[in-house]
Amino acid sequence: MNIHSILCPVDFSESSDAALRYASLMASESGACLHIVHVEEALPEYPPDFVGYGIGAGVSEEQRVQHLLKEIRPSSEGVRFEHHHLKGSPAREIIDFADRNKIDLIVMGTHGRKGLTRLLMGSVAESVMRRATCPVLTLRQPVPTTEETPAAQCSAAEQ
Repeated sequence: MNIHSILCPVDFSESSDAALRYASLMASESGACLHIVHVEEALPEYPPDFVGYGIGAGVSEEQRVQHLLKEIRPSSEGVRFEHHHLKGSPAREIIDFADRNKIDLIVMGTHGRKGLTRLLMGSVAESVMRRATCPVLTLRQPVPTTEETPAAQCSAAEQ
């Protein structure tokens, strides 16, 4: 499989950090361009002079998100990357972006919600997996930072 472009959605969580590490490594090994995407659900517009609930005072939420997004860098050296800040329904925007930009692979974290929370909130990762036209790699939780391999962890647990 020739991979030329990888999309990694980020939501500033530990699971998206783990996904970014995988995506960075894959982009480094394949020479692919890494698209780091944050989708912000559209919020109602307020007049510029509205100062209720912190809106309009100091730094706007959009400026804060833009700053956070620009701080995110691939964990592997020499990876070509681009930042994209989109607004709308996260799953729909991720899928549309992938289609428009001919993305070869989507690498994303999932929060692993279960039960009522998942029913009420839905799963962006699940929606993307069901509807994307390219392969999707999901990571449920951050990878342990120890040098211990999964096989070694299993052996230790059996003892």
